[in-house]
Amino acid sequence: MFPSLSLTPTLLFLIQALLLIAGPFLVWRLAGARRIAPMVVIQILAGIALGPSVLGQFAPGLWSALFAPAALAPLSGLALLAVLFFAFLTGLHLDPAEFRGRGRAFAGVALSSMVVPTLLGGAVGWWLAGAFPGMTGPRATPGLFAAGFGVCIGVTALPVLGAILREMGLLNDRIGRLALGCAAVNDALLWLLMTGVLAWAAGGSGAAVAVVAALGFAYVGVTELVARPVLARLMDRVAPGGEIGDMAVVVTCAALLASAAITEAIGLHYILGAFVAGTAMPRRLAAAILARLEHFATLILLPFFFTLTGLKVTLDLGDPAQWAVFALACAVTLVGKLAGTALPARMSGEGWRDALRLGALMPCKGLMEVIVLTILLDAGVLSTACFSAMVLMAVAVTALTQPMTRLVERWPTPRFCDQKIAP
Repeated sequence: MFPSLSLTPTLLFLIQALLLIAGPFLVWRLAGARRIAPMVVIQILAGIALGPSVLGQFAPGLWSALFAPAALAPLSGLALLAVLFFAFLTGLHLDPAEFRGRGRAFAGVALSSMVVPTLLGGAVGWWLAGAFPGMTGPRATPGLFAAGFGVCIGVTALPVLGAILREMGLLNDRIGRLALGCAAVNDALLWLLMTGVLAWAAGGSGAAVAVVAALGFAYVGVTELVARPVLARLMDRVAPGGEIGDMAVVVTCAALLASAAITEAIGLHYILGAFVAGTAMPRRLAAAILARLEHFATLILLPFFFTLTGLKVTLDLGDPAQWAVFALACAVTLVGKLAGTALPARMSGEGWRDALRLGALMPCKGLMEVIVLTILLDAGVLSTACFSAMVLMAVAVTALTQPMTRLVERWPTPRFCDQKIAP
């Protein structure tokens, strides 16, 4: 027995924090898991393991003592901050230099790598809404569910892909840099699509949806045209030498929180505002801000978000609908991303090996997928069962990214297949 009364709130929080922060890192670092999967996969799995589907089943007394509803209040605030900072850092990773000046061939590959899997996912989502109505959320029409499901399939996580490329030694490889550029375009398109889906979910009537979407796009425009130059001048004053001191950190966090509050106020999700704030920060300071904030956000704050996510994951091994969603989502993600990337890359002049390497990197989803799924769950687009199946999909395809890429690198291909064709 683990009676909750024997733990003071402070002691309980400290035990939770120790488990959540140190546990996944030690498994990843000391148990050799880093050779198999990126850190984010281990963190997501740890969150699921601490939820009702695993710990709650095998040690219900311990689980209720550590993660009773009353004990989750401190975690909720930290989880919100974690998602805010991650979305902001993702926007900060979005360097326009990754896809400017690459030409129409790159634009075609980058757009296809998002559009093809999203459309395929939308078609599968429409079928799922009819075949398994329990997978749709309480506010979702078949069309809204299909749109949300399609966006989930189209996600590629830029920061996690960067971490995988770093672990594989491909950051300076031409295909690795091309993959980062495609992922940057994917992330930009993701939040544009999410703006429409959230407006649809929250607006009700067509006119209301149009108003919310218009406000969202208008805010992005104002941020680009007004907030960006204002932030640049302000950061020039507080960080003239490019060093991020205390004042620069406060200005950065204030911009992040203000942007998130604005998008939440106009009917969109606060995460969109955090992402937009990241894209608006001066590029010359991006590396310094990342160095100051990224490790704290990813290693200290994010585990709290993963725990709350794991508490929402309810796996029913006997539910064929959940496993159907999982299998179909994995299949359409891998096929859509691979075909939507490798085929246009081949048509643009890449050899088959490089085109397939690029396609194998793009299914990487990681935390970005979990955040999108959480947003759609909260918006009533996905049911809890569908959310749980899709979280497992995110773990599976992210874990497959590195071995698939290595397999393509080692796969013997005929000489004529490696010849480039004229774009």
